[in-house]
Amino acid sequence: MNKVLLVTSAVAVALLSSCGKSADTAPASVTPVTDINTATETRIVKAGDTVAVDYLGKLEDGTVFDTSIKSEAEKAGKLNAGRDYAPLLFTVGAGQMIKGFDQGVVGMKVGEKKTLRIAPEDAYGTKGTEEIVSRKALEDKFTETVSRDKYKDVFTVNIPETTFKDQGREIPKVGETITAGGVSAKVEKIEGGNVTMTVENRQNPFYGKKLAVGLEGDFEGNKVKILKLDEKNVTVEVENRNNPFYGKKLTVGIEAMYSGEKYTVKKIEKETVTLERSHELSGKTLVFEVELKEIK
Repeated sequence: MNKVLLVTSAVAVALLSSCGKSADTAPASVTPVTDINTATETRIVKAGDTVAVDYLGKLEDGTVFDTSIKSEAEKAGKLNAGRDYAPLLFTVGAGQMIKGFDQGVVGMKVGEKKTLRIAPEDAYGTKGTEEIVSRKALEDKFTETVSRDKYKDVFTVNIPETTFKDQGREIPKVGETITAGGVSAKVEKIEGGNVTMTVENRQNPFYGKKLAVGLEGDFEGNKVKILKLDEKNVTVEVENRNNPFYGKKLTVGIEAMYSGEKYTVKKIEKETVTLERSHELSGKTLVFEVELKEIK
């Protein structure tokens, strides 16, 4: 929510997010209802593997809420014309999936089918969670002054070699390009225990343009306009369309859906707002029919 401006430190995190993190692979609290092994391969899924799966997600009453299979989406009346239906690709143990799904595919073989019954605590939680955010983050428009460095088309980051090792990843080679989260980084050198990469900052709303007063750009749906700049800083006006309450008066109790989650305003103070955030599937037991298509 409220992704406004790109910060170089956040880019380093984005580049490594696809590398994943260690996870407990024991499939506790995930109940395999069926386990039909049609595989001939002996290789099984483990944490750190990148896999492709087809899936059909249902509630306990049989209502389909999501699927990677076009024919199933058509059957359930859930077809999204703008979606490319294909097996879901993710890295096991990287936190890209809900816990129950992530753990449930561990030990599967290519061609194997399994039905996972996932309790709310291993899916989207049993209830909402509260968070305190800046009140500015929920304004329809606001101004912000940041360093000009945030709007460079290309910049350099240094990531310790130990970061890759801690995540069970090989240290990239000089000349290799890493792409994640819409950001591409090329490894320039490795020395002193650090991996130096140049980042092509295509998330810069003014990418490829010379900074000037009045220049407008877009960052993940937010409109950004330069109001003032000097040698060190840039002052921008942000039309904050990522605000879940965009166009509405902020009052206690107001609710809004944003990216599959419900936000409720619980408390408003001078500088901050307390929100309760809950997924639309929060509190529900989920049933997934999955088929492992590939281990990358």
